Amino acid sequence: MEGHANVLVATADAELAETIRQILDDAGHACTVITDAPAALDEARSGRYDVVVTGLGDNAENGLAVLRAARGTDPNCQVIVVTPDSRAEEAVTAMREGALYYLQSPLNPVELATFVDRAAERVALERDRAAMQDELERRYEFENIIGNSRPMRKLFRKMAQIARTNATVLIQGETGTGKELVARAIHYSSDRRHNRFVPLNCAGLVETILESELFGHEKGSFTGAVSSRVGLFEYASQGTLFLDEIGDMPISSQTKVLRALEYGETVRVGSNEPVHVDVRLIATTNQNLHEKIREGTFRRDLFYRLNVVTLALPPLRDRQGDIPLLTDRFVREFSELHGKPVYSMSPAVRKLLLRYQWPGNVRELRNCIEHMLVATTDDILGEDDLPEYMLAETEGMEELAAPAYMAGQPLDEVEKLHIARTLELVDGNREKAAELLGIGERTLYRKIEKYGLR
Repeated sequence: MEGHANVLVATADAELAETIRQILDDAGHACTVITDAPAALDEARSGRYDVVVTGLGDNAENGLAVLRAARGTDPNCQVIVVTPDSRAEEAVTAMREGALYYLQSPLNPVELATFVDRAAERVALERDRAAMQDELERRYEFENIIGNSRPMRKLFRKMAQIARTNATVLIQGETGTGKELVARAIHYSSDRRHNRFVPLNCAGLVETILESELFGHEKGSFTGAVSSRVGLFEYASQGTLFLDEIGDMPISSQTKVLRALEYGETVRVGSNEPVHVDVRLIATTNQNLHEKIREGTFRRDLFYRLNVVTLALPPLRDRQGDIPLLTDRFVREFSELHGKPVYSMSPAVRKLLLRYQWPGNVRELRNCIEHMLVATTDDILGEDDLPEYMLAETEGMEELAAPAYMAGQPLDEVEKLHIARTLELVDGNREKAAELLGIGERTLYRKIEKYGLR
């Protein structure tokens, strides 16, 4: 933004205003000059300006009012005040109320231009940071977790209930079910969303490294500690600490995590001084913690402290109706990423994706769709684009059909059951159901009417 800021010059001193305008015009800024106090307040409230330069002359209150109006409308707007030597005490008041700099008149042109450049750079940084924060919040909104099945609707309701609280959350689920995505969605929907979300995977870290990561250390506290380090509990203060696979945490480290949660303080390795921390903890596991408690490898008291709110993420095989939604999203994502226009998927492939059990859950489905899109040579994904292991594992699997005990029943009854089962599988999505059944949507609609399947 340097050299291109929109600047409001608001001062009753017309001569001073003209001097400021000339200096800033020469520096490449776009200036609007207002010498009338009520008009200056209106302009300050417009939100159109990056920087405001206002005078604290004979009526300092007018300049302070402009400062309050500008910052109250847009907290990213930066204000510079200009004051005579005799009114320096008002400049101190202005700084307390949010002014970035103050200058004394007569003005030094280089100093004024430099301060406005710095203010403009600060505005740009703050707005970039705000834009990144908004993008993060959009990326991890609940709506970006794909699912319309009953288990997912139940999960969304519970997530919405707990997001605005500070309750500790334990997320349980198989590998690949999206535990971190859910944790981030909770954070970015909470009152802590403007502070840090700090993740740490507990799996595979030895005790000394894990404790240094979590609690920090002092210089010289162990071999290789050449400087002091802030731990993640401190770093995440006012935000959310996400401990992935907490079931793999060594039991001695569990004791210290429990103390941090109970008392809101940590102690760096090599120090005796406690450090106050304020974090929300979200933890995940794909293990049975009750079994680990019986084995003596997980603390019962830590489990109860973590288990304030539990979210159980359903495996993909238990929400097959979401597979068409996930598939379409991933096709669009990877078509754009790899620059390959893919418009559809053959019904045979859709049926196979529904029959497959997905031991790797959503992550495996996502990787499968990317493999298919990279491998395909046309704009329709077919069976020859599937990974070979999937073709082998699904060979001979039961087709989507009426069960064997329907043999000998009237054809209408078999058809009704088959359509009902398919609609349930895709959570009532008629377009997907028609595609799987190999009929047109209008035909499916007539059969829904015929069999009363609304």
